Amino acid sequence: MSHSLLFDRRQWLKSSAVVAAGLALGGKSRLQAQHETERFSATLGVARISGNENPYGPSQGAIMAMLQSADSACRYAFAESHGSSEVLDDYATYLSRSGPGEVVTATPGYLKFTHAMAAAGSTIIAVPTTKAMVHDLAAMAAKIGPATKCVYICNPNNPTGTIVPAAELRSAVIEMAKQCPVLVDEAYLEFSDNFAGNTMAPLVAEGHNVIVARTFSKLYGMAGMRLGYGLMAPPVAAEVGKISPNFLGLLSVNAALASLADDGYAADIRRKVKAERDRLCATLVELGRAYAEPQGNFVFLHTGMPVTMFQKKMAGENVEVGRAFPPALDWCRISIGLPEEMNLCHAALKKIFAA
Repeated sequence: MSHSLLFDRRQWLKSSAVVAAGLALGGKSRLQAQHETERFSATLGVARISGNENPYGPSQGAIMAMLQSADSACRYAFAESHGSSEVLDDYATYLSRSGPGEVVTATPGYLKFTHAMAAAGSTIIAVPTTKAMVHDLAAMAAKIGPATKCVYICNPNNPTGTIVPAAELRSAVIEMAKQCPVLVDEAYLEFSDNFAGNTMAPLVAEGHNVIVARTFSKLYGMAGMRLGYGLMAPPVAAEVGKISPNFLGLLSVNAALASLADDGYAADIRRKVKAERDRLCATLVELGRAYAEPQGNFVFLHTGMPVTMFQKKMAGENVEVGRAFPPALDWCRISIGLPEEMNLCHAALKKIFAA
């Protein structure tokens, strides 16, 4: 398969025939600065650190691109994709057209794709993560059989936040892909310490039976825009694209183009998230709480109590944390929020675990 079969995300977005306005904007705009200052107070003092959102919002360029595109919002963007969750749903539908089978995945793990496959009749084979809460690739590979429709790998994993070493993952995915499709969900990979070195996108270009899913909801702060994409061989993309060919909004496309052009924004968000992630881990060490080694914009910690009880205790301190992720029912996912939100979180953790 030719390397040209890999869809570059910039090329993919530009295929919508929409060109974002060139914005030579230096520094932080007054609008964006005010937005960051008011965002926490707008939550009425509640730290909303439960949804793995980027609390800093879209880049300045993305905001300006949306504003400049507002008067063209009556036009279609003519691009057939949407959020990465919809990509997972559509790929599940595509795989299920030939009938039910089996899906190999990790547990605890993200359930969007596996739920879609189960709804279509497939059996989910959930392989426990390792003691370090990392994908057990050898155990997952051992579960592949004649009925396997797909292996699903979320890297970094949600909810654990752990990442598989790049060389190990690449080798394992190549071998698995000889037997069945491998779907690698990279929703959180851009928060990792080495995105370029960890992405499995090159495997698509090399012709392996691999699909990579990405989103603008996380690092780029566009969760409300529902914009994501999948990297796959063109024949597969053509079939998946027929399943629910919803058009992207013009504002979403322009915002995405502006975000990709703003390398400084991505680096700044990555730095801010890592700083707060490291600070949270330091507090957990201070409190003697175990946690999975994080590479996303969240930390998965051992609560030592039912997660429902922990949620109630944190809510009593005005902090919203993540939902339960079976079977790890005494672990909880805490997303990285604004520094003010994290201050509330740290105080709550110290109060709860000191009691």
